Amino acid sequence: MGSQKRDYDVLEIVPKWEITKIYLRCLLANFTILLKWLYESVKCKVNPTAIMRRTIERTDFPNKPPIFMTDTNLGRHSYVKLENTKLHFVEAGSRSNPIVLLLHGFPDCWFGWRYQIPELTHYFHVIALDLKGFNDSDKPHWRFEYTPKKVCEDLRKFLIAISAKSVSIIGHDLGATIGWLFAHTNPEMVDKFVSVSTPHPNLLWDNLPKSSPFNRSWLEFVQLPMLPEMELKHTADKLLRRCHSHVTKEKLYLSGTNGTLTNNLMEAYLYSFCQTDDWRGPLNYYRNFLFYRVRDGEILQCPCLIITGNDDRFYKLESVVKSSEFCENFIIKIIEQCGRAPHQEMAAEFNSTLLKFLIGKKFSQKPTEVQPTQARGLVGRMFGGIGTVANNTVKLGNNLRETYAFANPLSNVPNFMIKG
Repeated sequence: MGSQKRDYDVLEIVPKWEITKIYLRCLLANFTILLKWLYESVKCKVNPTAIMRRTIERTDFPNKPPIFMTDTNLGRHSYVKLENTKLHFVEAGSRSNPIVLLLHGFPDCWFGWRYQIPELTHYFHVIALDLKGFNDSDKPHWRFEYTPKKVCEDLRKFLIAISAKSVSIIGHDLGATIGWLFAHTNPEMVDKFVSVSTPHPNLLWDNLPKSSPFNRSWLEFVQLPMLPEMELKHTADKLLRRCHSHVTKEKLYLSGTNGTLTNNLMEAYLYSFCQTDDWRGPLNYYRNFLFYRVRDGEILQCPCLIITGNDDRFYKLESVVKSSEFCENFIIKIIEQCGRAPHQEMAAEFNSTLLKFLIGKKFSQKPTEVQPTQARGLVGRMFGGIGTVANNTVKLGNNLRETYAFANPLSNVPNFMIKG
């Protein structure tokens, strides 16, 4: 128990004055929403036709999951019960292979990995988990069920339940945040870690762009229970389509045991977030994680891949790149013309990068020792974990481009990091 306590001691809570400030802003934001609801209520009484217009415009959410979420085309649907919480996951591939654990983001579910599961299955035992509070996993109501320590402990118990001594973790958005925390608190259980479009927790919460739907104001608004869930249910269709705008552009998707074609993948997300309870668990993560940081000086020792799109409007790319400061051995990949979800928007390029990191020969060799240098800034951290590179330049900005200028030779740089 002593070693376990030391592991979770790497997490610390932000100062009390900051917590107080967040809750004061939370009360103000929720008061504004109440005034908005009061205005709409009065408007509907004065103008009854407004109720009719809202009824017509309202999206009908499916009351049962679409067939492509329940068939076995992508994998076997399984469940594990941990104390009072049942977790749903989809598994594929031989159980004798190394395990890759896929952790989805918000608002999403296991189905978000639909383009990775078939590719990874050739080499790994793939586990695509529905995080606690999402989709078919149980949805505990109480906020304390979603603290970083509780979530990491549940994940550790889940891995023990499926007889996994260690895994490679691939996380996107909220799943990546959990992956960062789990790799810090349970390093012996993480072989490799892949963060998709998500900064390290110490860089995430204070560096959100104002244009993001999940910006700082949104985080402060959702701290109060009940009211945010009701508001999100009311605006669910709009939010889901904004977060998954790339999904609406996907014309065809092969699914079903008979290889049928589907052209409305948004049904998966509309079904997964159709009720108030579908939002409560996900919001409870943000009601806890916002207040936690990793202690200074804590560095991940496992190999890490940080991969993101160059046109991500949800997180600042500077923060994503700077997350390499928390990794001893790392690789950064920036995908051109790609937004928040490179694993879905640019699946082919993403999968190629992923497999080269997980099974490529260059990553199975002993890392080249790097001589210490005086320059250990952002660029130095980007390439410090993979070899010596001279004259590196990176153009930073909210639309960070993959602009790498190297001096020869390039023998220490993985090929797929060099823009052709």
